Amino acid sequence: MLKLVGAVLIIFASAGLGYLKSRELMLHEKNLEEFLQVILCLKGEIRCGNSSLSDALRDTACRCRGRYEEFLERVAACIEANTEEKLSIIFQNCTENYLTDLKLDEDERRKISLLGEKLGYRQLELYETDFLYLLQNLRKDKEEKKKIYRSLGAMGGILLAILFW
Repeated sequence: MLKLVGAVLIIFASAGLGYLKSRELMLHEKNLEEFLQVILCLKGEIRCGNSSLSDALRDTACRCRGRYEEFLERVAACIEANTEEKLSIIFQNCTENYLTDLKLDEDERRKISLLGEKLGYRQLELYETDFLYLLQNLRKDKEEKKKIYRSLGAMGGILLAILFW
């Protein structure tokens, strides 16, 4: 009886790991969508707002929530407080401090930190197309990968249960 309970627990635990990995994939997609919204709002603020960069970042932060709101607020505060530090360094520091816990690839995080180097309307258009491309690639494979993660989790649990039986 104890073996059976252990086998069932192993199967459920590994199936849970498969669902966890599937959930991480969905969070990755959500984080990319939210950053794309940040880009679109910031692009609109720069083009139509006629405001300073720190004001544009704060206005964009008001439309966001979560980690991106904190990130944009902090970048705006650093811009207002420190006029000697380069914008690229401010973006890089804030990315390292506020966006590390998001489910983003290292390459995507690097692109966000490099946004401060050449921030402008044209650069934001390039970022928009780049992140749209990343999002489309993720969505194309998402359902397939979710099934694979769930199936591998359950099958791995069954295999472990059989091996330890």
